[in-house]
Amino acid sequence: MIRRKKFVFRAGTLAGSVMAIWLLAGCQLPLALIEMMFPKEKIPPVYTLPPGKTVLVFPDDILNPLSYSPVKRMLADKVNKLLVEKKLVAGTIPFDKLIDLKNSEPEFNRLAVSTVGKKLGADLVVYISNDEFRLKDTPLDTIWRGRFSVKVRVVDVNEGRLWPDESAGFPVKIVEPITESSSRDYSRQLAEKLAEGMGEKVCGLFCDHYVDRARPKEKDIDSEINR
Repeated sequence: MIRRKKFVFRAGTLAGSVMAIWLLAGCQLPLALIEMMFPKEKIPPVYTLPPGKTVLVFPDDILNPLSYSPVKRMLADKVNKLLVEKKLVAGTIPFDKLIDLKNSEPEFNRLAVSTVGKKLGADLVVYISNDEFRLKDTPLDTIWRGRFSVKVRVVDVNEGRLWPDESAGFPVKIVEPITESSSRDYSRQLAEKLAEGMGEKVCGLFCDHYVDRARPKEKDIDSEINR
């Protein structure tokens, strides 16, 4: 008799029967079957944006300058797109408007976040301050270790900070798998991937989203089957 503690394959179900056959035969599970047995998990928003607001997404690296400055535009564009697609806001302020203000305002770096938002006609500012952005450990290394961490705040242009309670902001981090590449284009590709991933994570703070459930390691499944 096969004992199972970690994973219960319900008798009489097609999925459970097929999975048991595949495991006992020593075969790898098909992706479709894994998706069926371990569906994505729905995650609720960390914070709900006030409805009907025009939002400025403001990526800032004044304290920790980015080694690849186009990431700010990539990140802002991604978050803007997702906020509109998911109908979380009434509208967004284009990133170009933020750049125009920065270039025309000599004291831009001294302006409060709420003041920047008010000058651009926003009701709210999603302020994203860079903590760390790294593509690899040393310039000559061919091993890439993509990392991006930020802190996020939501600021009302009239009332000030709405969320979170911590003044520094809510931490968000993304880490890419270690990759080896000597391609000159890989730095741009990795930067784009980090910006895209961070954009999805930032938007995910404000809406329901889905993540992969933790899946069993092959050795854990084998050990349970053979007990």
